[in-house]
Amino acid sequence: MRLAVRRIFLTVGAVVSLLFFSLYLLSLVLGVWMLKDSQWKENIYLWPILITGLTSAFSVFGGFGFRRLFRRMSSLEIYFFLVFLITLSFDGLRILNWIFQLKHITPYFGGLLTRIVYFGYFMGLFCMFASSIYSGEVTYQKVGTLLSVLGTFSLALSYSMPVDITTLKPFLLYRVGGEEYLLLVRGGLMALTILGFARSALLSRSREAWAICGATTVLLVGREIVFFRSDTPLGFLGVFLLGIGSFYFSRKSYLKHLWI
Repeated sequence: MRLAVRRIFLTVGAVVSLLFFSLYLLSLVLGVWMLKDSQWKENIYLWPILITGLTSAFSVFGGFGFRRLFRRMSSLEIYFFLVFLITLSFDGLRILNWIFQLKHITPYFGGLLTRIVYFGYFMGLFCMFASSIYSGEVTYQKVGTLLSVLGTFSLALSYSMPVDITTLKPFLLYRVGGEEYLLLVRGGLMALTILGFARSALLSRSREAWAICGATTVLLVGREIVFFRSDTPLGFLGVFLLGIGSFYFSRKSYLKHLWI
């Protein structure tokens, strides 16, 4: 994948995140209108609606704002980080499960939506893992192939997991089976990602590289809180950690590659 194609891909991704956020806003307006003077006020999922909306908005901001980093330097470490930011926009689609419930639409579509949101989640983790690989001395340049492989893995994980369409969790996703297996996959990916950045920092003996490793840890913790604890005010802490980690990651990555 040539540099120009990568930039086009990031631009298209930023536009997609904007479309997802626009869909979130339209769904929010529709849901509030449907709740007006009705008996469905107990179905207001306040915390997940607000928190996933903030996450989707941050994805739009990051997609259009941080991509200027890739214009200045073509580091694949930064590139996969930007793709991770784009995948955050999938969280905003959760609000559709609220609309489906208010409209009494068959849970089948909610189950399908749950798989789509999980696809975005896994794709984001895989992209941060790829970013950690390119933080070292990896020279593999077939980014299009790598993205296709990561997307296939994410699709396979989200498609293969069982979804119980009879139970809508408080964070607006249907309950999935094999949670122990998913925890192992999530934990393994995050551990390998942090170890990848730590290895790069050890080999380079760079303060910026260690700062990137710390920022990655913070944003991954924030991502977990946002995704699985958005039904409580704790989700706002997740958004804060995600934002701080992302800003610090982008800043230190810029300083790191500025002197290479």
